[in-house]
Amino acid sequence: MTEGVFNCLIDEERTIAFAKAIAATVRPGDVVVDMGTGSGVLAMLAARAGVKKVYAVEIDQSNIANLDAVFRANKLEERIVLVHGDVCTVDLPEKVDVIIGEMIATALIEELQVPAMNNMLRFAKRGRRATRVLLSGYKTYIDLVNNPETYYGHSFKILRYEYSDSQVARKLRSKPFSDKQLISDVDFTRINTDLKVKQNLCIPATRRGEINGLRLSGETRFFDGSTLGASYAYSYPVILPIDTREVAKGQVLKVKIGYTICGGMKTLRYSVE
Repeated sequence: MTEGVFNCLIDEERTIAFAKAIAATVRPGDVVVDMGTGSGVLAMLAARAGVKKVYAVEIDQSNIANLDAVFRANKLEERIVLVHGDVCTVDLPEKVDVIIGEMIATALIEELQVPAMNNMLRFAKRGRRATRVLLSGYKTYIDLVNNPETYYGHSFKILRYEYSDSQVARKLRSKPFSDKQLISDVDFTRINTDLKVKQNLCIPATRRGEINGLRLSGETRFFDGSTLGASYAYSYPVILPIDTREVAKGQVLKVKIGYTICGGMKTLRYSVE
């Protein structure tokens, strides 16, 4: 199991939120797909909900060997079909009732949630028995912050991740200097072909002080209407460095930001005036 997969497994806030959404969405007799199954925990939660079958899709060969042992150890090998393949291109042998899968990175800049979902939707049912998409959408927000950027007596103008649940993380928590503004709202229940995010925003400062960063954060919405923000290993905020400047309360800053969804950080461009 890779470090990233293990961190997702032990992230209780993330996994419990998904468990509750699965319990509210999956029905006995369903055929389910778990795209990018990782540790297999979401597939097993679905299997224990009384489904007919779960297709657990995984590309990592090391995880495949581990998953086979995990499913057998939990006596779920008859309900979970392990599929070795790329979720962005793999074919399934039948239509599914529920699509489960979490390939989320903050702001959807990295990871492959959208192309994976676009492929999985080929196996969705329509009409009265339409497929339920567990992770149905994702909103991305941006705000102005003061970001601790001094380490060991030296200043670092670097992109950083705002982790939670540790003493170090609390020391490095940024301070908001504006309200959050929505820059993207992606609906995973339909095929997305326009993957460009391009926003020109006017963001007023909510207090006086020094700012040196833009914070990207996200909110996931599930099929049952519940939501999930950031957690230890899930969609934690990303701080983009900017030139340090003093702002007055009410002062409006012009922020430009653009990137390609699931295109990677190399596509990211932003500026503040």
